Amino acid sequence: MTPDKDRSGVIQLLERAPFAAMLGLKIESATDGSATVRMPFDLRILNDGGPKAPIHGGAIAALADVAACAAVWSLAATTRSATISLTANYTGFAVNSDLLARARVKRTGKRIASVSVEVTDASDALIADALVTYKIA
Repeated sequence: MTPDKDRSGVIQLLERAPFAAMLGLKIESATDGSATVRMPFDLRILNDGGPKAPIHGGAIAALADVAACAAVWSLAATTRSATISLTANYTGFAVNSDLLARARVKRTGKRIASVSVEVTDASDALIADALVTYKIA
């Protein structure tokens, strides 16, 4: 993990949060308004249908949300945040693969941050893109 030195403790807290830990999320980088988060493949995040079933959309959305959160918290000015909205567009099936979310803060205002996220599988195929809006302070 390579977050800004002054933000590393906060970024590590995001990764250790119970829900993120349950999904096995790993924040690979978080700096200057960008973050990369990995969700390892696990049978517990699949839809019904056995090991070749697609990964559940809720798990993918959670990955996008945590990546967006890490991007927001990589900014030195962030002292609080909360998700206002998340719109996920699913573009493909993720089957038997780790997923990688790349988030980037597009714009920040006094109280709002807009973050774009792309989720890809191990072959770098686009699985989903998301727009996440955060309340920040």
